[in-house]
Amino acid sequence: MKVYVIAAVVAVLGFGLTVSMASSESDIVPDWIKSTAGWWSEGLVSDAEYIATIQWLVDEGYIELATTEGSGVIVRDSMYSIEQPPQWDRQIPERDQAGETFRDSMVNVETMDSKIPATVSVTVSEMMGEDIDEHREWGLELIKEYIGDGFEHTGISNATINGKDGYIDEYIVTVLNFEIQGISYSFEHEGLIYEIKYESDVADFDRYIDEAQRIIETFSLER
Repeated sequence: MKVYVIAAVVAVLGFGLTVSMASSESDIVPDWIKSTAGWWSEGLVSDAEYIATIQWLVDEGYIELATTEGSGVIVRDSMYSIEQPPQWDRQIPERDQAGETFRDSMVNVETMDSKIPATVSVTVSEMMGEDIDEHREWGLELIKEYIGDGFEHTGISNATINGKDGYIDEYIVTVLNFEIQGISYSFEHEGLIYEIKYESDVADFDRYIDEAQRIIETFSLER
């Protein structure tokens, strides 16, 4: 996945991406691009079509994605922020069709070509039930229904996460011939469940756990 494709999607969705216009004699934006932007704002053009126009601008050199030395920060709708070190590549944000769950994730570039890359993610979802305990029970039942014995809960503990009471879950998921090891930090805030997670191939888990936990510790609620 190319970085500029990710960045273009992020820009469309309203995140804090810094871009600069390329300086050249042919840097006048074509009229059809301007028209597409207007149609998109009126709901006449889909997000996918608008994203394609932004990617075209990048490909043709109209837009240069700014790069900075050191670490970046992912900010989600002024809800939270988390550090994105240079060696971790942000993925296209995901949102379910109902708009009730969204997920930001970043992959360690050394594992980009692996079938199970090392991933740090933040997922925010509507709370199912009256509190986080009921939500967890609902989630575990759902996992059992779809994965069954392929899910092994290897550890659980109470914790304070960003000033909120929550849980730390450790687990291994076996799907076909793949084994995914993970650790998840979850808590409730204003009726939403926040889950900050690190997952990788079992063989790579210890290799990246220290770095992943350092990234997770940078998570901060913004509102």
